[in-house]
Amino acid sequence: MATSDPPTGQLRSRIRQQEVIAELGKRALESSDFDELLVDAGAAVRDALEVDYCGMFEVVRDRDAVVLRQGVGWRDGAVGSETVSTGANVPAGRTLETDDVVVAADVEASDRLSTSTLLASHDVTSAVSVGIDADADGDEPWGILAVYTTERREFADHELSFVRNVAAVLASAIENLRVRRGLETELETTIGRFTDAFIGLDADWRVTYVNDRARELTEREGDELIGVTLWEAFPATVDSTFERECRRAMVTQEPTTFEEYYPPLETWLEVNASPSETGLSISFRDVSDRDATQRELQANNRTLQRLYAITADRELSFDEKTRELLDLGRERLGLEVGFMADIDERNDRFEVVHSSGDDERLQPGSVTQLSDTYCRRTIEEDELLVLTNAPVEGWGEDHAYEKWEFDSYLGGQLRVDGEPYGTLCFADDAPRSTSFTPAERSFVELLTQWLSYELERQHHQRELEESERRYRTLVEQFPNGIVALFDEELRYTLGGGRILEEIDISIDDVVGQTIYDRYDGETLETFESNFQAALSGERTSFEYGIHGREWLAHTVPVEDDRGEVFAGMIMVQDVTERNEQERQLREREARLERFKAYTDDILDAVDDVFYVVGEDGSFQRWNETLCAVTGYSDAEVDSMTPLDFFDGEDQQRIGNAIQEVFETGQTRVEADVVTKDGQTIPYEFIASALENPDGSPVLTGIGRDISDRRADQRRLEELVDELEESNERLEQFAYAASHDLQEPLRMVASYLTLVDQRYADELDDDGQEFVAYAVDGARRMQEMIDGLLAYSRVDTQGDPFEVVDCEAVVDDVLTDLEVRIEETDADITVESLPEVYGDPGQLRQVFQNLLDNAITYSGEEAPRISVFAEKDGQEWRLSVRDRGIGIDPVNTERIFQVFDRLHSVGEYAGTGIGLALCQRIVERHDGDIRVTSTPGEGATFTVTLPEPPDSEATTEPTGTFTTNE
Repeated sequence: MATSDPPTGQLRSRIRQQEVIAELGKRALESSDFDELLVDAGAAVRDALEVDYCGMFEVVRDRDAVVLRQGVGWRDGAVGSETVSTGANVPAGRTLETDDVVVAADVEASDRLSTSTLLASHDVTSAVSVGIDADADGDEPWGILAVYTTERREFADHELSFVRNVAAVLASAIENLRVRRGLETELETTIGRFTDAFIGLDADWRVTYVNDRARELTEREGDELIGVTLWEAFPATVDSTFERECRRAMVTQEPTTFEEYYPPLETWLEVNASPSETGLSISFRDVSDRDATQRELQANNRTLQRLYAITADRELSFDEKTRELLDLGRERLGLEVGFMADIDERNDRFEVVHSSGDDERLQPGSVTQLSDTYCRRTIEEDELLVLTNAPVEGWGEDHAYEKWEFDSYLGGQLRVDGEPYGTLCFADDAPRSTSFTPAERSFVELLTQWLSYELERQHHQRELEESERRYRTLVEQFPNGIVALFDEELRYTLGGGRILEEIDISIDDVVGQTIYDRYDGETLETFESNFQAALSGERTSFEYGIHGREWLAHTVPVEDDRGEVFAGMIMVQDVTERNEQERQLREREARLERFKAYTDDILDAVDDVFYVVGEDGSFQRWNETLCAVTGYSDAEVDSMTPLDFFDGEDQQRIGNAIQEVFETGQTRVEADVVTKDGQTIPYEFIASALENPDGSPVLTGIGRDISDRRADQRRLEELVDELEESNERLEQFAYAASHDLQEPLRMVASYLTLVDQRYADELDDDGQEFVAYAVDGARRMQEMIDGLLAYSRVDTQGDPFEVVDCEAVVDDVLTDLEVRIEETDADITVESLPEVYGDPGQLRQVFQNLLDNAITYSGEEAPRISVFAEKDGQEWRLSVRDRGIGIDPVNTERIFQVFDRLHSVGEYAGTGIGLALCQRIVERHDGDIRVTSTPGEGATFTVTLPEPPDSEATTEPTGTFTTNE
């Protein structure tokens, strides 16, 4: 190998070595796997120095040797087994004794290295080695970092410095590992002494440590909780005293101790939370068996017994029961006031109907605004509203607190037929020293359930006029199900429930039977296991099917005053309808999901862009076309707004359009979409405002590429310009032609007339006939020129549109045709004609041509002509019908061509331009003209014309008149 790199290569090599040092330094700080770090370091050093072998040798205590701990390039089996002597006369020994780098340019020339079989077996020629310290003081070596080549090589100074720096990085990693292990050992030793469960949290609430007792108590295994947030690991703690106390400890940096019931484990816990700047240490223990808890359970049982006694007392009225329940609640909770209130959310009304306590503000009949009470929040909660210290819990500035000043509060909703009816609340102006226990909350929930049910029952009683029915016991009136007690022999001892009548079973047939008498197969196995569990003190739930219905059952233990289980209770509800609804709901959701996928496929298949935008301007849905057109990925679109796809004025235009949709409900706008690569594509966007399933307004619409349409529009505009230019030239030509032809034509006619006048006597019959033909030809030429001129000036020489009375127009035309009508004995019937919107002069010309043609082409019989009109939407269809010679259907288009005649001049006079002129006039009025005819039976010409605008319309057709002159 070369002894040194050229200057450029040396610079590149040094940069690479610096990068290796930086990367290894980062790894040394982050990695807890020291062997992995050694392997990566060996590979990086070998690649950076282009050597054959690199090894990290660890000192073997009580031996004059180092073992190959890790390395690269060595034969299989060498790592972890091969050693190198560290005697005084070998480089490995000298390396451990000095802080400098030891270099051996020629290993074979040194007798001191001949004892290393590892190096000899790998044909090592040159070597560089440096010591790796085991501690920060450098007093104790950990081992050696060494590199080797199989060819003689001189190492540059920067290469030796690189090896020394790598050894220093490894030494720092060893020191970090030693310190970390010491801390972990100390922590584990300290925490291991705890008999309590212990969980360590970092500042982000993530679990960093769990001791064995915590795993045992929480029923978790191994490191299952490590790295998980406390709230994810134990969701039942969210919105509980546990969460509030822990967060308060972190905020105040003061330790806290409290007791809390944890429902998933059915366990009371005593919790100690100690905060620090880096996290929170939580220790807890199971205190469910404490005497205080036992007394709480006994007190709760006594309260429930009194509750049942009160609610089952047939001698007491509902009002009396309510007052006694309020007294019982105050006593159970230790609060100064209890009340039941009616609420009216719509009218913001709150009225106390029952109360217990001396608070004059909460006596029956007291009325105030619902928005000024705690109950406004109670009816918003699905569960009980619980306050133990209102100011601490964020109520200090609430207007309800300012009015009532209740520090402690426990209240729930009363619902009738699923709708809010009122509230049941207990309160005190003093804060509680402890949280409300689950038993206390359950007691209030039982009260709200019973009161809600009783109110609903009374409501139904009034509706059904069945006031004679009264509940005798809570068991007998269990709604939509059955309640029963069973003993240790799994025998039913008491039972009741309204559902029994529906399934045609008498409770007398059930009481006294065991489950073995009533059930068999899987149903018996299910009942047996759950009943046994209840007698063992467990609460269970299960579903089963019987009597053609589906049932949900709950079993609970029944305890005596000593807390010993002596029986069990089962509560069964008919869930057939609920389960069917749930099945239908699942099926519906599945259908909706399939339909959504189908809809997505359709939207993705269309070429147009589809999008849904929320009121905040974010995309909520889009199809694949949007990504395909713009070049952005779905992830990029998800972080964009519609305005991000436009620039300049288009961006403002799109913003205004979005605002217009949410204000007016719809919009249409054109703008250029800017793609990811900077291209622009013209698009037309049509959008409407809708509501999403949550009821929030959204904008939904499509965008269509109008590149082709804009190109067509430009071509159309060009064609229109060309057509207008052509028409202008045509008009100029027609005018010039007619004007320039007028003079020579008049000269020809004048001289022919002079010839006829002066030389008539000198001309023979043929000469006179020739002159007559010439004069007639000149006359017809004059008529054709006049007709052509009129045809070319229809669009430019017409009068402004106005309301035109068609009856007056036709009447004027008949006056002009009076001589022809008399000569031909024509019979013309004109029905009631409407007012239309148009050019009166041009419309007169249309009717004159149509009526004149009807007279001309009447055939051998006297002309019989009718004029009539029909309404067609916003237009009028005016028709002229004759009974003349008719027109062959193949010629119905031809007759509207300029100068195209179906008959010779000898048969019928005319220029062949009249109908073409009529067609152009009607087209100027945005109408059309068409003919229907049967040869020999006549023809009907129908003209479609617009009715006058609403502000100008005056009359409808009113009558009919006939002309026969």
